[in-house]
Amino acid sequence: MSVSPSTLPNAPGSVAARPILFVAAAWRALTWRHVLYMFLFCSLWSVIEVAAATSNFSEGFAWSPSLNSWLSMQLNGFAVMLAVLVADRASPPPMRRWWLYVVAVLVGVAVATTLFWVVSQRVFFIPSAPQLRGIPEGFDSIVFRHGTNRLFICGLAVFVYVSRRFAAQRLAALRAMQLERAESERRLLESRLAAMQGRVEPEFLLDTLAQVERLYDIDAQAADRVLKELTAYLRAAIPTVGDAASTVAKEVRLTNAFVNIAGLRSRDILVPRGNGAAFMEGARMPPMVLLPLIKHALAHRAERAQGDEQFEINAEVRDHKLLLTIRDRGSCFVSSAAGDAEIVRIQERLATLYGEQARLKLNETEGGSEAVLEIPSESRAGNIEA
Repeated sequence: MSVSPSTLPNAPGSVAARPILFVAAAWRALTWRHVLYMFLFCSLWSVIEVAAATSNFSEGFAWSPSLNSWLSMQLNGFAVMLAVLVADRASPPPMRRWWLYVVAVLVGVAVATTLFWVVSQRVFFIPSAPQLRGIPEGFDSIVFRHGTNRLFICGLAVFVYVSRRFAAQRLAALRAMQLERAESERRLLESRLAAMQGRVEPEFLLDTLAQVERLYDIDAQAADRVLKELTAYLRAAIPTVGDAASTVAKEVRLTNAFVNIAGLRSRDILVPRGNGAAFMEGARMPPMVLLPLIKHALAHRAERAQGDEQFEINAEVRDHKLLLTIRDRGSCFVSSAAGDAEIVRIQERLATLYGEQARLKLNETEGGSEAVLEIPSESRAGNIEA
């Protein structure tokens, strides 16, 4: 199990080992892209420096100063890059420690410039520009001249990098807050819809019970059917404790029970087709969407002879979207009904819950019409599947 350097205890041994762990973590974070981009950046800056120096001096191009410029820039660039990666590890996203990057630039330039002097003057004996003109130049002069130049360019590059990094962190935090707020609003609306569904209107309940009482005096079997449908409706309407969402199967049972109570019958109007019947038991959907849609469809059935015909409903998951297709042999799901107040309210609920990820389409088909409800597919835990 790996241990983050920032979580080490403050024991003397761990304090001494912390810088080593930071450097090791930064080294592991180094990728070939870091190396390639830094090499190209340093090479390009060296070319600019050599071109500027050549245009300012009459003696023209000289290999030794050009090689020193390239070597100095490469060493400083990679040293500062490694130091910045260490600062990144010591300054995780919740923190914004500018001073760590200032220290990283100073330490990187100091170490790299000293190393450059050793490699250039003591290993390969590459003469500098003043030395080519016969002017002696020691350690302090070379380190100061190269160090000040590299401090400026490396500091500017690190400033741009850190500014963009902190801006990206702020943007990520803002997006996370927005997503969390949208998710909270979605869950709140689901809870309100579930409560709306679970709140049985007193008038509806009293009328149904009075109807059952009258039917027992006339037709006991019909009264039993209505009472059975009322029981099914109440079981489906009362939301499950701790679960604001519903399932397709539960909404189908609720819709069938409501229509049967209103029609004094016991016959399912919504009939699952194909292999979707078992799938609907676990397929989650928001409440108060399917029932208003079927009520709208029944109110817009033009042909009286088709008033008792059933709707076929099928559910499937396609591209991480739950597709509910409700088919009718009549014309109750026609495009002209898209502007109906009930349809608009359903679309507003879907937009509030899922934004642009959900939609309701009403289509004319060869055999009648259909309504296609598309919402993000959710797992049992209520998380939207990616």
